[in-house]
Amino acid sequence: GGCLPSLTLIVSQSSQPMEWPRPHEKLVQSGADWQLNACVDCHTPTLGSYATKFKDAADVLVREAAAGNATLDSVIIPIMFLYRQYLELTLKEIILLGREVVGTGKGYPTNEHDLKKLWDEALSLLTAHYGPRVPPETTNVTPCIEDLHSYDPKSFSFRYPTDKHGKPYLKEVRHINIRNLYEVMDRLASFLDCMSIDLGAAYDYVTERNNG
Repeated sequence: GGCLPSLTLIVSQSSQPMEWPRPHEKLVQSGADWQLNACVDCHTPTLGSYATKFKDAADVLVREAAAGNATLDSVIIPIMFLYRQYLELTLKEIILLGREVVGTGKGYPTNEHDLKKLWDEALSLLTAHYGPRVPPETTNVTPCIEDLHSYDPKSFSFRYPTDKHGKPYLKEVRHINIRNLYEVMDRLASFLDCMSIDLGAAYDYVTERNNG
């Protein structure tokens, strides 16, 4: 209908003809070109394995944008969402393991997306686990979490342009430097991943002891 004239113009200016969906196509299937078949989850999926995938994808986008292979303004929103999702899942994994190790419960807050609340519980569990040996860098994590939380408290800001009332989520944000973002996230991830790995080892010990 009304969109066809503009589509014709786009096609005429492109070196490749525009295609629309073909009959019986599927988005999710394997292919004969096996080297391009991605393994969705070869092992038992965990919060940590999913978190790593989100961060890896964000890192790739940052590097490609920095190299000029992607339009920075187009990929910054997906980058921020992917990094935020990494943080949410990693904090939930720390809570999951920490509750078991410290003995305060089981599971993790499945319906909670508030990074500040998640970090508050994770920090409490880390403090209970390590006691006076809690890494001093723990205090450096809080400002990073609170900063991102201030722009995206409920995991909507990097998924939708406006709230349900039509108010832009990121009106106060003009620029995000991807070099700084990448470097700070890398340090933050190094710390959180180490905490998760250490709690995982402690969890294995507690489980083995309780089953022995």
